[in-house]
Amino acid sequence: MTSINFKFFIENDSNPFILFTNTGKIKYLNNSAEVLMGSCKPKEIFDLALAYAPQTFGVKKSALTLNFNSFEFYGINVLYENDDFIGIHLYNKALDKVDRQMVLDGFTATDINMLLQANIELFDMNYEGKISLLTDYHIPEFQMHQNNFSLFLRTLLAQYTNSKKLQIHVKIKLGEQVIIKEKKYSIIVLELKGNERSQETDKELSTLASKNCINVSLQKESVTLEIPAIS
Repeated sequence: MTSINFKFFIENDSNPFILFTNTGKIKYLNNSAEVLMGSCKPKEIFDLALAYAPQTFGVKKSALTLNFNSFEFYGINVLYENDDFIGIHLYNKALDKVDRQMVLDGFTATDINMLLQANIELFDMNYEGKISLLTDYHIPEFQMHQNNFSLFLRTLLAQYTNSKKLQIHVKIKLGEQVIIKEKKYSIIVLELKGNERSQETDKELSTLASKNCINVSLQKESVTLEIPAIS
């Protein structure tokens, strides 16, 4: 057993693992944790580890729902064997599986950036705040119901009418895929964040998201969409 390189297996685990010193500094993190650090602060994870640590040296698993932007977890494992270091594993939510026979009806090849830009320009005509857009323009075209998605975007953008600023970020989600009709597809993440968001149309948004096969996370000031890049 001493000849086995266990670090290789931890390094390439799809579940994030972080090892902290007792002062909260990162001693080690695997590849999945490096990606996660782009969506949260190390102190958030360190505080989480302390809150759910076993009372004495050892291991403690806890089932809880965690969301860090587009990352979702169903549980954690906190472990330490001395007072110098504490480690935490975060367990990814299982792959979403969409079973709908008619899921692709009305879907056509779409450039999400062009469709998003067109709807932003319409919204910006009467918007008095400042919009900032950060996107990956190399995202290839994928299948989408353009009319339904445009209606979804208009409803979503309207929630930020009274916000002084609106930040929009589009990217490909790393390390996760969605399964539709037994095929795996990449996930496009669309994040909107402002200083004020009306929640009156949240129920309508959830319905529209379902029609577009989109996973939506509604927070106080932000909304995160996970869109399957169906090819």
